[in-house]
Amino acid sequence: MKFFSSINATALCVALQGVALGADDFQTAILPLLKEQCNSCHSTKKKKGDLDLERFTSVADIKREPMIWEGVLDQIHMGEMPPKKEPQFSTEQKTLLTKWVQDRLEEVALASAGDPGPVVLRRLSNMEYTYTLRDLTGVESLDPAKEFPVDGAAGEGFTNVGAALVMSPALLSKYLDAAKDIANHAVLTPRGFRFSPRTSQRDWTDEALAKIRAFYAQFSASGTGSKVQAQGINLDTGDSGTLPLEQYLAAMRDDQLAAKLNSKYLGKLRAALEGNEPNFILDLVRQQWRTGASPAQMAETIAQWQKALWRFSSIGHIGKLNGPKSWQVPVLPLTASEVLRVRLPASGASKLHLVSFAIGQASAIWENARLVKPGQKDLPITIKGDEAVMPVDIGKEAEFVINVRLHPGSLGAVQVRVMTAKPVPPPALVASKVTINKPGKKGTWSDGEKPLSFDAPILVGDDSEMRKRLTAQIAAFRGLFPAALCYTKIVPADEVVTLTLFYREDEQLKRLMLNKEQSAEIDHLWDELRFISESPLKQVDVFEQLWQFATQDADPKAFEPLREPIYRDAELFKQQLRAAEPEHVQAALDFAGRAWRRTLSDAEKAELRSLYQKLRKQDLSHASALRMLIARVLVAPAFLYRGEKASPGIKSALVNDWEIATRLSYFLWSSMPDEGIHKLAAAGKLHDPAVLAAQARRMLKDDKIRRLATEFGCQWLHVRDVETLDEKSERHFPTFISLRGDMQEEVVRFFIDLFQNDRSVLSLLSANHTFVNASLAKHYALDLKGDDWQRLEGIQSQGRGGILGFAATLAKQSGASRTSAILRGTWLSEVILGDKLPIPPKGVPILPEEAPANLSERQLIERHSRDENCAGCHRRIDPFGFALEGFDAIGRARKADTKTVLPDGTSVDGLNDLRDYLVNKRGDDFIRQFCRKLLGYALGRSVQLSDRPLIDSMIRSDHRIGTLIELIVLSPQFREVRGKDTIAQQ
Repeated sequence: MKFFSSINATALCVALQGVALGADDFQTAILPLLKEQCNSCHSTKKKKGDLDLERFTSVADIKREPMIWEGVLDQIHMGEMPPKKEPQFSTEQKTLLTKWVQDRLEEVALASAGDPGPVVLRRLSNMEYTYTLRDLTGVESLDPAKEFPVDGAAGEGFTNVGAALVMSPALLSKYLDAAKDIANHAVLTPRGFRFSPRTSQRDWTDEALAKIRAFYAQFSASGTGSKVQAQGINLDTGDSGTLPLEQYLAAMRDDQLAAKLNSKYLGKLRAALEGNEPNFILDLVRQQWRTGASPAQMAETIAQWQKALWRFSSIGHIGKLNGPKSWQVPVLPLTASEVLRVRLPASGASKLHLVSFAIGQASAIWENARLVKPGQKDLPITIKGDEAVMPVDIGKEAEFVINVRLHPGSLGAVQVRVMTAKPVPPPALVASKVTINKPGKKGTWSDGEKPLSFDAPILVGDDSEMRKRLTAQIAAFRGLFPAALCYTKIVPADEVVTLTLFYREDEQLKRLMLNKEQSAEIDHLWDELRFISESPLKQVDVFEQLWQFATQDADPKAFEPLREPIYRDAELFKQQLRAAEPEHVQAALDFAGRAWRRTLSDAEKAELRSLYQKLRKQDLSHASALRMLIARVLVAPAFLYRGEKASPGIKSALVNDWEIATRLSYFLWSSMPDEGIHKLAAAGKLHDPAVLAAQARRMLKDDKIRRLATEFGCQWLHVRDVETLDEKSERHFPTFISLRGDMQEEVVRFFIDLFQNDRSVLSLLSANHTFVNASLAKHYALDLKGDDWQRLEGIQSQGRGGILGFAATLAKQSGASRTSAILRGTWLSEVILGDKLPIPPKGVPILPEEAPANLSERQLIERHSRDENCAGCHRRIDPFGFALEGFDAIGRARKADTKTVLPDGTSVDGLNDLRDYLVNKRGDDFIRQFCRKLLGYALGRSVQLSDRPLIDSMIRSDHRIGTLIELIVLSPQFREVRGKDTIAQQ
């Protein structure tokens, strides 16, 4: 660009007097200047740098293409126009031209304020595609775009800009493959389908089992893995869904603990313990409760009675001929007579105590005392008073056996036992004993009474009122204290061959703890397990195999009662499968509505239904056809693109509710609208500014705001790829690979904190906190308690704070083996402050990867910057980088010369001084740059001149991130779309 000394004298005098030239002065002052001094290089014929200024013959011409004149101003301010070898502007000339152009651009900005900008049909970026599919399916592990080409950046430097999101045949093929793969994750259920991280029926079945077990675990004890043998069955109490007695008993006196437990059961337990309804078992627990016994002591008493009143059967025997009806079977220890046995020691005297405890008017008759030994006749015991004398040596393996029966005419009940230890009777009860000796020795009888115990039978008349009363009391106890709430194994695992694939027994849980909704939930989970596993059909195969096996060497009659119910259940299940098919198709249409982010038209619904029917006619199974239908939904333009309908005419108009919902969700979450936004869009409420602002505030608090932190925050700071950065020298920095993920995570967490806590954007520079885990804290030489991620205050005292001190930014703006003041300075100047820097001249020498032995890294840069072709730019960028030399190439603190003079003459020494300078002297520049980037990201395009008033209003605000985002989402740029005629002209 060539300039000459002559200029209209009147125009120059006006400019020097501080009076702004108006648009009318273009023909008399500006156009002659352009003709005489610019067109020699930038004429229509020469167009140096592809710039033709000769064609601008009126103010209207300039206002039609303001971006060109913004570029002209940038070039003038950077000193690139005119070129250094050409005559330069005088101060007056520069002021006249730039002031006039700035005024015209301001007029354009005000006249076109709120223009939505050019519309470019945008496909989903790779990350938007991934996030959308994860939200759509609920499967966070999906990574469908891992093999896709990398998205390019455009606009304000982000990958969500339509101009950079091209579609190619190869990419379309990858979309189709990904859609098929996603469809293979669909799990058909009785009422529709859901998605799983896995693709096999076995895995889906395991997931269904895990859901049921997780449901049971909310209510039952986790268990200790202890083994209990009950009637020959080994029961693992850790897996049996037992009642967490001790917790509930403790909660009776602890309101905080009670709040964490099931209120329904807690109420039943409290009513039982505080009640006075007679119950010979509960009375024992009540006595402990009233005397302050510990929860452990009370739980032990209850557990002993549970073992006596319940037994467990083998799952494999349930349903067989003469087999048990359930896994948990009640036991009633009431009888009219009993035979008691006690094994005797091999040598020495054996002292036995015959003990009885009467309830009401009752007594026991003890008779036929004898010694029993395998292979020998029973030896009756001869009693002389309270002594018994044996005629021979009884030897080993002998048992003392005695019959006991209820005395005729007894109205009450008697509990009886034979004890080897002396009982401790209550006062007023008489105890006696029987001692059995070797030949010639004497024995002594004893009978006495003590309270009822869990480990001895109770003698009571068969049809007596006492039997009815005791039966009811035992039933009441069992009803409150089952041995198990539910069978949590579900898949039987005992010693018996079983036909049962999955066994359900949770009646006790439903009765004692679950409300109506919870009962429906567990029923639904079991329905899903049955449907997903197709267990009724598989059980037919198992039955046939077992029947064939049994006919070879056993009697299969035991399995015959199972045949009819198994085959009947299989037939009913086939009917259920057929009945579910229309529901699955409807679920696919509902899925399409969510995937396409709007309601479907009747024609679209018909087209999808027709496709399903066509696939079925091609002999595809229902499941295969449905998955093809899902894949079709995921390759539709309505899913892959963010399409919007322009209004007729030239004027911009509001986008519809579905479109504003999509704009909002992809701005803040990089994904589809959630259910809340979807419902508001369907109701037509998102055009209400208050509703839209409220949704934005809600979304900022959501965990999915992590995506804005990653896709906006990390992309803006140029650290989006630090977690995969492999350019560092492993010889110099062996720890970098293991730390790079943590470095990026610090940035993400920092931005999440900014968004969720509505902080000022200036805190990005001035924050006195950061987020570190143990590894990153060690890297920073910080003390941290624990290994997990934590917010750490007082970071400025450690020489860090804000984005300048992140290891991620420091490492990214460094070389492979050394720091680079040039990279760091350029990054701070252009990315953080928004300064315009010229393109480096050709032929600039490349600096070595390592500084020579006689030079520091800073000295290497200073020597390079002395080149006259480089010095101008380096004076603007190097000082910023020198101030950060206190950190090495992976962001560790080190001793270095950090004193420098910034371009405006300010002296600083290190990060803290630099931060203070940026906040106090360049704060407005920083905020303007942040607002520009945030707006460009939100709109998915370059910021244009018409956006300047919006950015100015953002700068005038309180600078809190919530305020800035609200200003954006309520702006015409965000809520409107250009008219069709304007788009056509464009």
